[in-house]
Amino acid sequence: MSVTEIPVQHLFTMTLTDVRADRQDFVGPFGRRIFERPSGGTVVGARVSGQVLNLLATDYGNASVDGSIRHFDANITAQTDDGVVILMQIRGRASPTYGAGQSRIQILFTVGPGAYDWLNGVQAIGIGRDAGGDTIHEVYALTGAQEGDATIGSAAPGRERTSVAAEYLFTRQSQHTPGAQRHIIDSPLGKRFLTLAEGGGAFQGPRLRGQFVPGFSWSPHRIGTLHEQPLLHYDVKTLLRTDDGVPILMSYVGVYSTAYPDQSWMTATLFEVPAGPYAWLNEVQAIGVGRTFGGGAEYKVYALK
Repeated sequence: MSVTEIPVQHLFTMTLTDVRADRQDFVGPFGRRIFERPSGGTVVGARVSGQVLNLLATDYGNASVDGSIRHFDANITAQTDDGVVILMQIRGRASPTYGAGQSRIQILFTVGPGAYDWLNGVQAIGIGRDAGGDTIHEVYALTGAQEGDATIGSAAPGRERTSVAAEYLFTRQSQHTPGAQRHIIDSPLGKRFLTLAEGGGAFQGPRLRGQFVPGFSWSPHRIGTLHEQPLLHYDVKTLLRTDDGVPILMSYVGVYSTAYPDQSWMTATLFEVPAGPYAWLNEVQAIGVGRTFGGGAEYKVYALK
């Protein structure tokens, strides 16, 4: 299998303590839900160190009925050693693809002005493992540097890691509907950028190909500035359909900022797919490299190993 190395920079090691001590697990009419709340924890890194705040860290995720696939939907709040509060919005997967006690997550940060506001401008991922009753995530920023070929296991572990292994899934090209208007809502709670202009397109890769279905894209991005430069947090849901007729919900977040090369951005992607030949997509955390392309955008999408 061809393996691509995605360049990253280690941000911190996050330890969530006693994750399953206060766990709610039930199956309702809309599937299985697993809620977990760590009692606290730590973040330790070269530029960010502090504590995970008790009562401000909760996962409201769901799971397959047998529990083999978990979807994380968490908000975790940390406070740095010098008193700055950092909100982490986390999604991700634990699944047989990653093995028992292993997970992959995506993180967007919200931080106020000051020494840590640069975190607002990066898309982060995490490589997680269970350690007794705790969960430990090595958290990395996607750097936006050029991805490259490598062999599995070539990257160093933990803080020494400078890249993560991934499998190339597909390239997706989308076009905006000619003449469609984009909208900005500048409200007291922040500015939204609605790009409701997707006119379809195609995707193609070694294991799947098909069409970007027009009319099923939802993009209520957050828009602002960071150090007087544009900053966008992407929030997208879009529908794909394979050439053999299988629908794929592709949900992704991302960041456009000066942390990334001009006219490019980094995203993190999760899929929902019915049972069948593409069900393996439900198990993976993916990332995407976005670039402008003609009148639309091009994404290269990779599944984290």
